[in-house]
Amino acid sequence: MQYQGLTTLEILTEAKNYNRWIADNFYSYIKAPLLEFGSGIGNISELLSSYTPLCLTDTDERMLTHLKNKFSHNDDVSVNFLDITQPPPEHLVGSFQTVIGINVLEHVEDDEKALFHLGNVLKPSGRLLLLVPAKKWAYTDLDRQLGHFRRYEKKELGEKLAKASFHIEKLYFFNIIGLMSWIIRDKIQRSGGLRPYQISSFDSIVPILKRVESKIRMPLGISLIAIAQKI
Repeated sequence: MQYQGLTTLEILTEAKNYNRWIADNFYSYIKAPLLEFGSGIGNISELLSSYTPLCLTDTDERMLTHLKNKFSHNDDVSVNFLDITQPPPEHLVGSFQTVIGINVLEHVEDDEKALFHLGNVLKPSGRLLLLVPAKKWAYTDLDRQLGHFRRYEKKELGEKLAKASFHIEKLYFFNIIGLMSWIIRDKIQRSGGLRPYQISSFDSIVPILKRVESKIRMPLGISLIAIAQKI
């Protein structure tokens, strides 16, 4: 399966502050061994590389080749094919303390089955860490172009996690300014993907947003973050 948002991933490589902000939300919950599903070109993966052994996965052969080259110097990082729409291979079942996925679950048509499969690669009481796009009314043409089947409501994601036998420790909105700019961009630009100048402009204000959202829990956001423990 080939991912259609490669150009967007390449642009987001330069969003250093934003990628770090995302990762900062998860560090205190990560225990190795760690698996990242849908690793793409490794924008978040490189921020997780101190948690080893680390297993990076994807379904796109281009991404897998890129990841192998990118992390070839690190013997504690492995790269594997993993399709979360299918039962995991036996050697991955029950192998990880933590599984993380950043903007991946929305690309899966049957996300409930995918959550069940992700639970199978976790050890007992292991954690699933997710970031997914939020708010159904914010679904735009760019979502469609990126292969998103949906954006999530908070209650919906919570119910799907519970159905897949996860206990929710935290579930909250992330990046309210990103949501506003996503909608404004859709109204003005109408076509095409994210532009480098849009990413660089937003990335420059991330340190301020990070301080604000660390003190005030937002009622809305471009994403939802979930911290959930396998029951």
